[in-house]
Amino acid sequence: MNPLNANHFFAGQNYPQTPAEKGPIIIGEALRNGENMGQLIRLAGNTGCSKVYLIRGAHQPKNGKITRVSETAGKTIPWEFIDASELMEKVSSRYQLVALETSPASTNLFITPLPEHMALVVGNESHGISQELLQLCQLQVHIPLTGPVKSLNVAQAAGLCLFEWLRQHILV
Repeated sequence: MNPLNANHFFAGQNYPQTPAEKGPIIIGEALRNGENMGQLIRLAGNTGCSKVYLIRGAHQPKNGKITRVSETAGKTIPWEFIDASELMEKVSSRYQLVALETSPASTNLFITPLPEHMALVVGNESHGISQELLQLCQLQVHIPLTGPVKSLNVAQAAGLCLFEWLRQHILV
């Protein structure tokens, strides 16, 4: 579907907008792939997120790929690279950090009540979320995968989680 048709289609729907003061935050830790970063920013624009923080890792992709993939969202949604030490200063205390991670402490995303003010944390494509950041998270959730493949792209996984948040808090 071409974007003009999509805009026309959604203009005729009665879906509520995510209020600016309620929009989730996306936090990507040490992501290596600029395409994934751009997809997270675009996803933020689709779901009404208020901000995207990309925690710097050892590899820093070029901004050109990020902005190309994020399209209009890259100009609409505030996003920035930060150091890990800056994270807690940047995220308001009203937000709860929610780790999207397969860990012994994680619960099934689809049966877990997500916080109204959610800062969704996703991790490196190969190593996941660091132990240091995982310990700062108040909640850990995983996506139940029932097929033979037990991994998702980081942007796909974040999309599932953010749309579950929308279902619980906005589209009720």
